[in-house]
Order: sequence, then structure tokens, then C-alpha cells
Amino acid sequence: MNIDNSVNINVRNNWGNAFVRPVHPGWWSPPGARINYWRGWADGVRSGWGFSHLHRGWFAGSWWSHHRVPLGGWHYHFWAHNRPWGYWWSVPVWGSFSNWFTWSAPPTVWAQPVFYDYGPGGNVTIENNIVTIGGAQVATADEFAMTAMDLATVAPPEDEEQASEVEWMALGTFAVSMDQQDKQPNLVVQLAVSRTGIISGTLYDIETEVSQAIQGQVDKETQRVAFRIGESETVVAETGLYNLTQEEAPVLVHFGSERTENYVLVRLDRPEDDAVDEDGP
Repeated sequence: MNIDNSVNINVRNNWGNAFVRPVHPGWWSPPGARINYWRGWADGVRSGWGFSHLHRGWFAGSWWSHHRVPLGGWHYHFWAHNRPWGYWWSVPVWGSFSNWFTWSAPPTVWAQPVFYDYGPGGNVTIENNIVTIGGAQVATADEFAMTAMDLATVAPPEDEEQASEVEWMALGTFAVSMDQQDKQPNLVVQLAVSRTGIISGTLYDIETEVSQAIQGQVDKETQRVAFRIGESETVVAETGLYNLTQEEAPVLVHFGSERTENYVLVRLDRPEDDAVDEDGP
């Protein structure tokens, strides 16, 4: 899907106005009822997830050795020898981002962490083909989907050597629940972010043992994160960077410009060291 740069500019300007002249001041911090909504959804997964006993070896050294994983151009696995397997299960702290990124960003936008809360009652809604953030209209639904796809499109590195020099911060490992009835999700995702805001990761289907690469980036103008999943040209997920520091992270998934779905990422606990084969990647 091609996008005119003017669309990106207009959407970012409208989005920026939501911070500078908020319709609902403090919209970036959802009320307790909304936080409890996502926590309740995630608790449904945590309370009885049948795969909980299997995750001990996922993404450890022997796991990478026995799984043919498409890594994409940028991937933390190229740099993995600089960190033990457990590093990639780490829980990031919001304050650590202040000295992490190499780019400068609007101070108004980054003055506070933004929890993007999708769906009816949230701070990001889509109704009558209009996307509203914090009460401010920012785009049509089509424009919003196109800007997510554009953000998720990352130019590849020149070669593997360049990719191996990139430093990565772990964002953690999550189960992917597609709706509130999906209490036994079969998808798991591990994510990381580079100093230039590139998002890298692996999506693993536990049942089929098929993995897909994840690639995308952070928008410094909005804290928005968007990434592509596997080889699909149309499936793009978006969330907020702060969301990915939480125990449950709401995600909006675009299926082209035709439809969106609300998912939640449920953070998985780091396995015990003695339960994992720590052979190198």
C-alpha cells in the first residue's frame, strides 16, 4: 500500500496536537477501569494457560539451533552473542528509554509515557471511519492503516555485518491472545528495540512450530510502535512503546485497510536458569 508523505505529515500533526492541545487532558493515562479491562483479559490467559510448562526452553540457545527461523534484515539474534539468553526475556523500565535512543524527539510527546488503549472506551477509537486519539480526530481509518504500514516498513541493512553491530534492548516475551475467549493462545512473540528505534522480533506458533520474523519501528513523534509479521504485505500490528513495558500490552492489528482487531500481549515470566539449555545461538 503506497502512501503520500503528506498523509503521514497530516496524521502526525493531528496526533501531535492531541498532546499539545488535548481535548481530554491526561488521555495518555487511561482510567483504572480500562487498565482493569486489559488486566482481566490477560489474567484469563495467566490463570490456565496450557503451554505454561513448555516455555522453559523457548528462544534459548538450543531452541534457535533446532528451529529454522526467518530472521529478517534486522534481528537481535545477530547480536545475541553479546547477551545471555535470559536477557531477551527482560522487562524494560520506561526510564531507561530516555538515554537509549540516538534520535531527538519532541519533548512534549515524551514528557510522559503513553498507554495506548484501543477500542470502545479507550483513548484510541475507530468509529464511522474516523480515528480519534484522546478525543481528537487524527485520520480516516484508511489513512491510519496506511501510516501504520509505512511505519512498519524498514529499509534492510547493507549486510549482515552491519546488522550484527546494532545494539538491542529486550522488550520481553509475550503470549498473544486474540480475544477474551482466547485463554489458550498458541502464539508467542519475543521483541527487542534498537537505539535507532527499529523493532525486531520472532513470532512462534507453538502448535505448528512455525516461526515468522517481525520487523518495524518506533515513531519518535508519537511513541507509536508498528511492525510487520512475516512475509505478509497487509498484516501490521501497532501498540505503544510504553505498552511494551507493561505486564499486558493492548495491540491493534491492521488487516490491510479493511478491518482491525484488538489483541493483548501477555508477558511471560523468565524461565529459571537451571531449566534452560544455555548453549550459544
